[in-house]
Amino acid sequence: MRCNHEGLGALPRRVEEELKVEVQTRRGRFAEEYNMELYKGKDRVVTVKVFCGRSPYRGWVELYNIEEEPFREMEEELYKILYEALKPGESIYVDYSWDRETMRLVDMGIPAEATRIGFKLLTTGFTWFKVWYYPEGFMEGNVKIQAEKALDEKARARHVEEICNNIKTLTLKPNTVGDDIIRAALERALKVKELLGC
Repeated sequence: MRCNHEGLGALPRRVEEELKVEVQTRRGRFAEEYNMELYKGKDRVVTVKVFCGRSPYRGWVELYNIEEEPFREMEEELYKILYEALKPGESIYVDYSWDRETMRLVDMGIPAEATRIGFKLLTTGFTWFKVWYYPEGFMEGNVKIQAEKALDEKARARHVEEICNNIKTLTLKPNTVGDDIIRAALERALKVKELLGC
């Protein structure tokens, strides 16, 4: 593994220390990529693929092979660690096939920021979102939400404006009365509006 990225190169040790998990690393497909598997006891919780970047490509991380129950216990803290490790303009990809609520909301066309996973990423600091649900081949893996750390304040302002427009549209048309998943998405949308000053 050749990782010249200060934040991403230090991830295995930092994750192990802060989350109190065992981290097993192995080489990736090329020199700048490696895989981290996080274990609680003998059980794998999540796999994190890390690309440290190389000119002209930025670094990124991808979470997959997620075991729901133990992952939820560390989810927010892991997103925070990954956010801090990434440089501006770099992305996180989170497989959401394990999260029934996020799956349903994405299928309904709800913006990523109002899904359970997307909202957690937003409150961590990520400000640009894309839902990948049409894989174009075999290498993309499962459905995922991509979230990007803003490159600079100008980019962040653009991202916030786009999020606010998405959320305003959502709050105007609730689809199903009495549906807990829809209600939760609408509550998150209100929190997003407060958080970002929409």
